[in-house]
Amino acid sequence: MKKALPVAWASLPKMKTTHCALAVFLLAVTAFSGCATQQTPPPPPESTPLTGLEGIVTPHPLAPAFPEAAKADRAQLLASPQGKQILEWAQGYASMTTLPETTYTRYRAFKETGDRSPYEAPYFQKRDILVSEVLKLWLTGDVSRLSRINDLIWSICEETTWVTPAHEGPGRQIDLFAAETGASLAHMLALIGDQLPKEIVERVQKEVKTRILDDYLAHGEGYWWGFGRNNWTGVCAGSVGETFLLLEEDPARLCQGIALVLKQLQRFIDVGFEPDGTCLEGIGYWNYGLSHYVIFAEMLWVRSAGKIDLLAQEKMKAIARYPLNVALAPGIFASFSDSHEGGYVKPYIAAKLAERTGVTGLRGLTRSITDNRVDYILCHLLWWDGTIDPFPALDDVILPESGLARLTGELGGKPLTLAAKAGHNAEPHNNNDVGSFIVCVDGVVYLCDPGAGLYNRDYFSKKRYENVFANSYGHSVPRIAGQLQKEGKEFCGTLEKTGEKAIQITFNKAYPVSQLRSATRQIRLEQNVLALEDAFKSKAPGLDVEEAFVTWQAVEVNGNVARILSDKGVLAIRAEEGVFRAERLEEACKANHKKDMLTRITVAYPASPERAARFVMTYRPR
Repeated sequence: MKKALPVAWASLPKMKTTHCALAVFLLAVTAFSGCATQQTPPPPPESTPLTGLEGIVTPHPLAPAFPEAAKADRAQLLASPQGKQILEWAQGYASMTTLPETTYTRYRAFKETGDRSPYEAPYFQKRDILVSEVLKLWLTGDVSRLSRINDLIWSICEETTWVTPAHEGPGRQIDLFAAETGASLAHMLALIGDQLPKEIVERVQKEVKTRILDDYLAHGEGYWWGFGRNNWTGVCAGSVGETFLLLEEDPARLCQGIALVLKQLQRFIDVGFEPDGTCLEGIGYWNYGLSHYVIFAEMLWVRSAGKIDLLAQEKMKAIARYPLNVALAPGIFASFSDSHEGGYVKPYIAAKLAERTGVTGLRGLTRSITDNRVDYILCHLLWWDGTIDPFPALDDVILPESGLARLTGELGGKPLTLAAKAGHNAEPHNNNDVGSFIVCVDGVVYLCDPGAGLYNRDYFSKKRYENVFANSYGHSVPRIAGQLQKEGKEFCGTLEKTGEKAIQITFNKAYPVSQLRSATRQIRLEQNVLALEDAFKSKAPGLDVEEAFVTWQAVEVNGNVARILSDKGVLAIRAEEGVFRAERLEEACKANHKKDMLTRITVAYPASPERAARFVMTYRPR
């Protein structure tokens, strides 16, 4: 049996002759969709028959999302560990008899206050309840809640828009959650459509066609998210692609829609991930961006009888390795940008990418199901056997192009992982954090990157960098001449390996300080000691420098020693010169709804044309 070929728009001009059939297929897709690629591939040999998308993907209304779903032994699925977990999750909604209300007042609250929760809370709760009821019906056959399912579906169809107010824009019909709503309803019809009233089925088909399929065919290339820059492309285009495969009955519309989805998803792979596979948005957005990409890829692979395999691209292996590159300890990942310290790889993504790319270590980075989308949960049931492999052994990682590094070793006889970044200050979900680093010892993060601030209107506006969780004040990087780092791609740093367990970040360009000639940060792990040295050179008379370290743990300072304490041990930081001070960022944490307290540990140095700030870190277990 021939192996399915990957779809790779950018590589078409370089394809070998064995890839010719795919090149012809893509040319046909491009012509059919009425939109040319940025780089037109050479014409195929005349001897190769022209095969278009219309000959590969045919309409199949209400087809099961995956063949496994059609032939699944539901009783066996229900008895599996993941089936029991899903049922337990669904039971949590059984007592919620009041239908969540997505009212006009709640919708407009965002415009008035910038708060997303008044509308988003009932919006998502309504969908969670529906997913729980649909899965219970499909797994158990219990029709006692069918009326509740009908009411929930009808209520969602009655919503004026599926776009949440934070994403509202002129003429916008499709955002992340509208796309997911359309895909979710389509999957529900595939699962239990034969048990729903005809008018419910027809209402869903009508609303999804109008809000998603028609709008995408008319305006799909007009959406900013179609250009692949971040997770939105994977979620929106992937969800729309799932919906086309499940609901579209017209062959011409189906081919036009899938053609555009393929182009946008290829941009996502090309642009949304660095050449080394890094997702600059962090592990959470790696999960989210790939969640519908992987589902659509498998659906299309099945529907094309294996002729189109989006997961066969060579870059997918590097993308699959990314979580392994930023893992620090079980359940802990590097939290740069708007990421979070705690994380995991979705079980179905781990299972499928391990199978398709050979990156089996992903299976040790997952955990139990915590998702609430019907297609996610279905894939957990069908693709994942419920087992979690041991946490993989971690090694050193140096990725100069992405500006990411991880060093591993021991501190105080306990396992140490250190993550650091260079990069630039215009990354997706950017924080001004060039030079930021994280120290994790024995599964506890002692020096952190605090991750995302509160998602509200201001955080995604010109006021973003007034928030300490987005600006450099809330990161373990210095202030120079009283200046924080500046946002923009030109404010950047470089990363290089300087020894077996040593890296250097050059980050003077991250600061809007014209007198600053150079600034470097060296981090070394040697003889059970972690050493950090910052060196600054500037025009006379020199610049003052304030060094800073941030942590979520308790802090004690005494002269030139700062101690960071946890239940497991103590990380001590000793400054060669200067006196430490500790500042609790109480107001910022409260404003950003943080349950823990971020403390900023600083030591100030007077102006000098040349300055070296040296610190030694040691660890003592309790």
